[in-house]
Amino acid sequence: MNKKIEDTNEKIYNAFSEVLLLKDYNDVRIQDVLDKSGVARSTFYAHYKTKEDLLKSVCTTIFSHVFSHVLKEEKSHDFSRSSIFDYKHFITHIFYHIKDESRLIHAILLSQSKAIFLDYMREGVREFATACVVNGFVDLKGLPEKLKVRSVIESFILIIEYWSDAGFSDTPEKLTDYFLKLNV
Repeated sequence: MNKKIEDTNEKIYNAFSEVLLLKDYNDVRIQDVLDKSGVARSTFYAHYKTKEDLLKSVCTTIFSHVFSHVLKEEKSHDFSRSSIFDYKHFITHIFYHIKDESRLIHAILLSQSKAIFLDYMREGVREFATACVVNGFVDLKGLPEKLKVRSVIESFILIIEYWSDAGFSDTPEKLTDYFLKLNV
């Protein structure tokens, strides 16, 4: 994606999160996002057809980045020397990405789009949760594999909701500890 498109998307995403903090999702109009972002209507519609498309794009962008297996040095953290097979580091890395998007995630979780967002999150977490179960990182003894995967997904979402409710005040490392305690 070129820099101009990235900048436009960032303006739109930031405006969307600001508007969600002020209005219920169902009351948000495209014009609200345009007014906050300073982006022209034609530019917006070149990227999105509806606000639902915008929400889907936001979710896809967040989750594709959050659950990426690419480990590189970033502004808020550096796991570039870690292995993606070191699950504790990988989970902490995921939480750092979520913290980086905390303003937008918090706005969405407070809005009427929460259920849609959490459904996207469940899909985003599924591959990670399955890997945790299949590779024995989580040990929920006596449970069928599908139930273990579902438990990992739901505990992850529970932690994100808790973290958002607490204003993202805990560190990603602390959230990793919570995740491990819920899944061992």
